[in-house]
Amino acid sequence: MANISSIFNIAKEALWVNQTGINVTGANVANVNTPGYSRQRAVIGTRSQYDIPDNMIQTGTEVINIERLYDKFLEFQMVEQSDQLGYTNSRKDSLDRIEAIFNESNGGGINELLDQFWKAWEDLAANPSGQTERTALAYASQNIAAMFREYAGELYSLQQELNTGISQTVTQLNGYLADIADLNYKVIYGEAGQSNINDILDKRADLLKKVSDLVDINYVETSEGAINVFLSNGIPLVEVIRSRDLAVQTNAQGMYDIVLADDPTKNVTSAITSGRLGGMLEMRDTTITGYLGDLDNLVENITNEVNTQHALGYDGYGNVGGNFFEPFNALMGARDMQVDAAIIADPNLIAASSTVNDGGENALAIGSLKDALLMGGTATFGDYYGALVGNIGQAVANAQRGLSHETSVMTQLESQYEQLSGVSIDEEMMNLMKFQLGYNAAAKMVTVAEEMYTELLNMIER
Repeated sequence: MANISSIFNIAKEALWVNQTGINVTGANVANVNTPGYSRQRAVIGTRSQYDIPDNMIQTGTEVINIERLYDKFLEFQMVEQSDQLGYTNSRKDSLDRIEAIFNESNGGGINELLDQFWKAWEDLAANPSGQTERTALAYASQNIAAMFREYAGELYSLQQELNTGISQTVTQLNGYLADIADLNYKVIYGEAGQSNINDILDKRADLLKKVSDLVDINYVETSEGAINVFLSNGIPLVEVIRSRDLAVQTNAQGMYDIVLADDPTKNVTSAITSGRLGGMLEMRDTTITGYLGDLDNLVENITNEVNTQHALGYDGYGNVGGNFFEPFNALMGARDMQVDAAIIADPNLIAASSTVNDGGENALAIGSLKDALLMGGTATFGDYYGALVGNIGQAVANAQRGLSHETSVMTQLESQYEQLSGVSIDEEMMNLMKFQLGYNAAAKMVTVAEEMYTELLNMIER
């Protein structure tokens, strides 16, 4: 009787093990298209009981564990790669916007309007008393000033957008960090309760990549299964089941610095050099600030040189020339370039002559500024602006190459990870058939044991 009972126990365990295998296989098939899902496998082992004196020999089976198939080192590489990809994506997006601002391919840009501006001075020099030429120069001057204001204003607006985006990204980051801390809690107490936490681990791994996409981090796994997350300078953002928020604080330039929410005196902006946040900070504080500075430098030199030469001449009324452009405003820079309001109202105030006589020598002198090396003694105004546009084009090309490279690396890592952790329908169908056959065989074992038990009872009754 005892041996027959052992057969029932073995069959029962086999039924349960194969049913578990079918359940795990079904979960894999159901999640074949679920992003971030890692394939699971039932780890099956033997369970034996020997008691020779009592003639008890039972070798059964059990599910030792539901294993999550993943490569910890590869997962770490993907998290690290996420911050590089986020950084290059952020830079490429902003540089594309900047390239569109300085697009000269369709005409009507600063290059063309500068040429028209200098040409208008040359035309006035040829006919200094001509009202048509004076009016044309006034219009050409307003056009170039308006274009400088537009370019600089759009750069400034992009800078402000990035500033707002930094605040929004910090809020998003805080949400991810809080979620990781919550999942740490579930991992710790799930493992303690012997629960299957593979889905939780998948979600946490996905969150780590999302955090790394936003900011460069380091992380370590504790002995109890929690993940501690740190900024690149070692400041903790997640410690076991507690997350630490970041916040933004306006600095002297009117831009947001990133600080610790619980200690606003701790400025961590300089520690963020990668991820989307790192890219946004670099574009806002370095790249766009540099391009705005270049435009300001160009406008300041044009304003000063034209005004200086204009003041040496005489207008159509025989009076000494005043400012042609409004004096350069260091606070507003190129965003504030304006033709003097008096000249707009009366083009006869343009000082085209170098004497009280109605000549065009001064207009010719101003027109000749086009070819003078007035930008640091090495470049003309046109050359300087051309170099600026060229630098932007080169930066865009470099950003595109960088993005292509980082995307290629991530694609390769994802492909390697998919080979191990991804669900293969063909493989899962084979597993399903294997567990189904095992289940049917275990069910047959129950039938055989039942028949043996019935026959034994019949023998006893006889």
